[in-house]
Amino acid sequence: MDVFERPEPVTPALLAFDNWKVNLLALPLVAGLAWAVSLTPLGFLMQGFHVWMHEFGHATAAWMTGRKATPLPIGWTPIEDEYSPFVYFGVLALLGTLLVSGWHERKIWPMLIAVALAALQYQLTWRTPLYRQEFWWSFSGIGGEFYLSTLLIGAFYVQLPDKFKWGACRWVFLFIGASCFLHIYLFWRDVYHGLEDIPMGSLIMGEDDTNGDMNRLMTEHGWSHSMIRRNYYTLGNACITALVVIYAAFALRLNRVADLLAEKLARPTPGTG
Repeated sequence: MDVFERPEPVTPALLAFDNWKVNLLALPLVAGLAWAVSLTPLGFLMQGFHVWMHEFGHATAAWMTGRKATPLPIGWTPIEDEYSPFVYFGVLALLGTLLVSGWHERKIWPMLIAVALAALQYQLTWRTPLYRQEFWWSFSGIGGEFYLSTLLIGAFYVQLPDKFKWGACRWVFLFIGASCFLHIYLFWRDVYHGLEDIPMGSLIMGEDDTNGDMNRLMTEHGWSHSMIRRNYYTLGNACITALVVIYAAFALRLNRVADLLAEKLARPTPGTG
């Protein structure tokens, strides 16, 4: 090695994506910490994140159908009825940026995520009738608490392009995701078993608000109490299954299959280089 050549910087273990000890221990330890915090007075500080996760659930469903939505941390997300090209193509541009960045850095997971979300956006915007879009807007408040927190947890293992600075930030989002998921799953487990009531109404207007998510699912989409209990609890169990699969894949380093595929794509074709 040339004496003037600088050695490659060593990535700290906690910021590395290929450290098997981190992949093995991070999720159970951080989830345990989130659960322990919820049992203390500090758990109150996480309530704001739980509310905002709910509102982002509404907002993401609206954005994926090309509607303007503003997730407010006060427990309200206004959604515009009219389709917005700015929202649709804005989301598509962000997904395109993720795809191109992943391609340039030969990171296959961001590419797969971008393609999957773009396909879902197309389906929800152009192939889904309005009444079904409105259903997803209502369902995805509680639903978003499940699937967004699951995505935050799963994203801990995904090596995003360098411009996202994800190595350190992912620990914060892992804790937030674990806290929100434990909160919503344990609550709906109790609702399913009849230990808690279905949360009717809305956070701002109270239980008598007939425009609440659960009220609309029943009055506008024909859901019964038993359907609400069963479907949200089933969603929670599906998210747990997904997390187990993701955890096992990365803890056992099965994800290397995708990495090897990305490396293969990065090799120049014989005769072209």
